[in-house]
Amino acid sequence: MTEALPKGVVHYATSRFTHETLPEKLRKDHSTKAGVWGQLAVQHGQLLLSRDDKGDLVLGVGATAVFAPQETHSVNPIGEVEFEVRFHRQEAPDAA
Repeated sequence: MTEALPKGVVHYATSRFTHETLPEKLRKDHSTKAGVWGQLAVQHGQLLLSRDDKGDLVLGVGATAVFAPQETHSVNPIGEVEFEVRFHRQEAPDAA
C-alpha cells in the first residue's frame, strides 16, 4: 500500500473496471478535482499506476494505492485485471 488516505475524508463513490471496460481517458494522464482523493483497489490481476514525480507502481491482488487531489496519474492493466477506484472527499464540517 502507498500513502494512506488523510484523516477526515469520507467515501462517496466507487467505480469498477476491468481491462475491457477501462476508459481510454483513464489510461492517459488525468487528475481528480480539488479536494478529491482516489484509492485504487485491485481484486484480480495487476494494474500499473503512473504518477508524476512518484514513478510507476505495479499493484497486485489485494493492493491499494492512493492518489491526491489534482495529482496527475494514469492507470493501465497488465493483462486481465479487475479493480475499483474509490473516491473520497473532505467531510464537510457541521454548520452550527
